[in-house]
Amino acid sequence: MTNEELQQEVERLEEQLAELRIKILESKTEEKPYKVELPDDIGDYYTLDVYGAIYYLEDFSMNFVRCRYERGLVFETRKEAEKYDKERMLLFKLHKWAEERNGGWTPDWKDDEIKYYITDEYDRFIIDYTVCYRMFTKLPYFKSEEIAEQFIEEFGDEIKEVFC
Repeated sequence: MTNEELQQEVERLEEQLAELRIKILESKTEEKPYKVELPDDIGDYYTLDVYGAIYYLEDFSMNFVRCRYERGLVFETRKEAEKYDKERMLLFKLHKWAEERNGGWTPDWKDDEIKYYITDEYDRFIIDYTVCYRMFTKLPYFKSEEIAEQFIEEFGDEIKEVFC
């Protein structure tokens, strides 16, 4: 190759490089936060009201449907809606019971106090405890092992039926 041919090749490669740099810059868009998208067949889904009545979404406005969907109150099947309602009612009852039995006690995550909680191990419940680690559990914490035992005795079967 002659010097002139080499110079032309360098210029061609520099142009390609510039084009690639532009493409890279154009592709670097700001990352947008994740947004929940409505399914295309959302009209075929179900929702429930505060009384537990289940409704087919076809008859509701898209604004209503979107608001319900973003809050996790839309279900693909009637059975899923019924299960959610049972879970919601049971959780409320479990937390009210624990609130009464704990006598106003709530876990203080800044102290060294033991906090008891229930876990499911295979086909049985286990009472475990923590001092400072919060477990991501729907069930309440208890101020004593005895209260946790009473909780399992009173609600174990119902918890298995609804959550397991």
